[in-house]
Amino acid sequence: MRNKLRTALLGTSAAASLMTLPTFVHAQEDVGVEEIVVTGSRIRRDTFSTPQPLSVVTSEAIRASGNVAIGDVLLEQPNINPATNQQNSSGTLFLAGQTRADIRGIGPTRTLVLMDGRRLPFSDASSPGVDLNTIPSLMVERIETIAGGASAVYGSEAISGVVNFIMKKEQDGLEVDIQGGISQEGDGEEFRLGFNWGGKYLDDRLNVLIGGEYASQDIIMQKDRDELFPGVRRDTRVTPQPIITASRANTSPYATFQLLGGALGTARAVTLDVRDPTQVVRLSAACSTPTVQPDCQDEALFYSTIYNTLQAKSNRTILRTYVDYALTDSIKAFADVSYVKGSGYGIFQPAFSTAAGGGTMPVVLRGDNAFLAANNPTAAALRAEWLAAGKTFTQTSTAQVGKFWQEFGGRNVKTEREQIKLLAGFEGDFEVLGRGVSWDVYGQYSELDGSTISYGQPNISRVQQATDAVLVNGQIVCRDVNARAAGCVPWNLINGASREAVLWANGVSNTDQRIEQSIAGANISFDVIELPAGPIGFAAGLEAREEKSSFEQDPLGASGALYINPIGTREGSFDVVEGFAEVRIPLLRDMFLADELSVELAGRRSNYSTIGLGNQWRAVVNWSPIKDIRFRASEATAIRAPNIVELYSPQSVNFTTTAVDPCDRSAFAGATAAQQAARRITCAAAIPNYNPATFESNFGPGRPSLQLLQGGNPELNEERAHTYQYGVVIQPRWVPNLQISVDYFKYNIRGQVGTIPINTLFQALCYDSSVAYASNPYCAQISRDPTGTGISGRVGGVNQVTLINQNVATVKVEGYDYSIAYGLRTSEMFDRDYGDISLRLDATWMYQFALQGLPGQSYTQLANTINNATPEWKGNFSARWSYNDVSLTWSTIYFGSMIANNAFQPNQLERYKTGDYFRHDVRGSYRVNDDVTVRAGVINLFDKYPPQIPDNSISTGTGTGASQYDNRGRFFFVGANMTF
Repeated sequence: MRNKLRTALLGTSAAASLMTLPTFVHAQEDVGVEEIVVTGSRIRRDTFSTPQPLSVVTSEAIRASGNVAIGDVLLEQPNINPATNQQNSSGTLFLAGQTRADIRGIGPTRTLVLMDGRRLPFSDASSPGVDLNTIPSLMVERIETIAGGASAVYGSEAISGVVNFIMKKEQDGLEVDIQGGISQEGDGEEFRLGFNWGGKYLDDRLNVLIGGEYASQDIIMQKDRDELFPGVRRDTRVTPQPIITASRANTSPYATFQLLGGALGTARAVTLDVRDPTQVVRLSAACSTPTVQPDCQDEALFYSTIYNTLQAKSNRTILRTYVDYALTDSIKAFADVSYVKGSGYGIFQPAFSTAAGGGTMPVVLRGDNAFLAANNPTAAALRAEWLAAGKTFTQTSTAQVGKFWQEFGGRNVKTEREQIKLLAGFEGDFEVLGRGVSWDVYGQYSELDGSTISYGQPNISRVQQATDAVLVNGQIVCRDVNARAAGCVPWNLINGASREAVLWANGVSNTDQRIEQSIAGANISFDVIELPAGPIGFAAGLEAREEKSSFEQDPLGASGALYINPIGTREGSFDVVEGFAEVRIPLLRDMFLADELSVELAGRRSNYSTIGLGNQWRAVVNWSPIKDIRFRASEATAIRAPNIVELYSPQSVNFTTTAVDPCDRSAFAGATAAQQAARRITCAAAIPNYNPATFESNFGPGRPSLQLLQGGNPELNEERAHTYQYGVVIQPRWVPNLQISVDYFKYNIRGQVGTIPINTLFQALCYDSSVAYASNPYCAQISRDPTGTGISGRVGGVNQVTLINQNVATVKVEGYDYSIAYGLRTSEMFDRDYGDISLRLDATWMYQFALQGLPGQSYTQLANTINNATPEWKGNFSARWSYNDVSLTWSTIYFGSMIANNAFQPNQLERYKTGDYFRHDVRGSYRVNDDVTVRAGVINLFDKYPPQIPDNSISTGTGTGASQYDNRGRFFFVGANMTF
């Protein structure tokens, strides 16, 4: 029955990747489809009549995948976009080690994650979302995904769809599963050990299942991949801008001294040679300017990409117990308890000071610095360069210091979380007037406690005090008398700091977080009356939910004294009471051109403590003119209530590397004539003595990040969505085991919560706008530095941009899902059995992902761009051959070519396309006996790396693009499953 049920599930899926390949059912067999509750509806039904396209990943596919993170299995579905996973979570402050689902790329906060149809708690108070790694993969029976508005059935967050983990409830004996893997380069080790044990007792009335797993993944660094290191950048000096090798950083681990500022050819800088820090080397003109030039390649410098990660380090332990007890023949009590403890490690480059000055921690070397006067060859060489630059050995004669402060180590973040979930309830069935009624009531409580330790966060003022060393009474001391009294230890910028100096200036920041979720719910479903075409199915339910969240940073970190972003404290709560109803009405059956015709209606009404009342509905039509073909159409509305972070976050400092300054000479050169005309006026109003041919901004490609001031907004309203889906499923009886589906999808989302897109603010709303600069409120959000003495360190640079959450955006998403699966038995084609062959091809064509940053503004096309990690075409092909106890599978994942940066004009885009990407995997398994099955495989068989494109973070572990491709290269795994 179970295999036949999976076949039925397959028949309705717009499926993906490692999903169930065809299971063979002969035409004369009685499929015997049973009624169950499938994702997308609360009404019990057979799976051939699901209201929307349903994708299914089985437990066998999860094990065979070779992935130890269950979220990585989902990412191979064409309708799932990457958001956070092992390849980019190391570049986040608080999400290291997490994996999140993102249907259609609309955002993980708009994808609802369920377990057995019940909402799962968020996994982080700083960025709400469900970490899929909190789910024990060996205990998953199957994963069902509905891509489409499902809020009428499940509630808020289901705008883009639902991912529902159907968990195992029974086990006979002990099952143990073990797997390990390693990359071809000998790093990125992965390991997972899991078990399930269970049985039935007390005359089979008591059912017990206990299971859990331990899993770990190790780090991979970009510098350990020749194919990706040191990276590339664009040459901003010419138009169109060619791609060249990444420039070296003139911010050195051993210090660079900007002796003379100025344009290319007039600046002068020296550095302590990374090959031999005792040597002072005069830098070339390309490396001497405060902002490093594209062709800076002095060997005395280094590539800052040595600090970048390709895969995070993480580990987790999960325990789960499920128990049910039959109180009577029709009433069952159940309980489900789980505990998760996980750790992740965010890897960041050390704190740095830029040679341009400004930034978070500007540092200068003064002419009377005691270490500059020291009697050693390095200091003597630096003194000679100092004099050659026309400087004097006085306090007022200074040089900006560019330095990665590697003495503090990386600004690495250790994240730890503990989560417990308690679920208990009753379920049963009874009859009324000959009609079966199914019901359940339950209560669920979850809590998460988490903490982070951020290392290598220097105390800014202490670094500045320690590096300002002078000679007093023959002793080298800190110039600042108060700092000296507080124990300040002088820092030798020339010959290296002492351990005591590092310890005095170093800092550590901590955060603590807590999340609580309480849910009580009741559901009922039954057949109302019997019509000629079948029974009218009805389901209804009530749910009450309360969410609480708090996040607190230590006082020193929150004060801004340390290098880390001052985030502060946020806390809040909300509650909601909801009711829903759903009805399925069969209209026609077994008639000419109406083998089946039915309609479905669903509605939900919610009352939030934050946004008030909200209504959602869905309408579905299913029509099968003949048994071989079925048409399905659905239309739905959905809402998403703002979460606690969006509502109550205090305004705090953050940074971005995606912004482009329209006034920068390279951006100006690539602008249209109309844009250039506007910018000559607006940029001149913002920047003293503005010259579009020479002005270089303080941020952008190859430059430091831009500081933002971001925060929440308790006045936010709900997001609203209108979704449409139209599709056809073909299962021709004359071609057994062939299934074809095509589904059109469309999402219109209004009032999306977020900040104004940074480049929309810079371009359309401010510098390309016809509104006078002085009276433009959007330009007021951009704080320029008129003197060069602020954070930017550049006359006309941008100190900070203010962005807070608003219901500002509109999103339009449109495309098609395709799926075709076919299975054949060689024994039916030849005289003997050569095994069974299963073929499957799944693809998504998403030709529109349009973002309108503000009402009335033009739309930005993000489909087919790395900005949103959204290829226009994404597909997966799988072919499996199985014979007796042996199974071999080949799979190919395809991403269509994407544009790396949509801020450029069409004549510049061709060189910024990623090119088509194919990844090939091979997997195999062998059943040794009834109790032991071994498996092995090679992921990324041909060692295909991500494309190297400038202006984004495809492979460096810091952006959504980084979670799309396989950064590891060729990867091997082996595993075994054993039952006792």
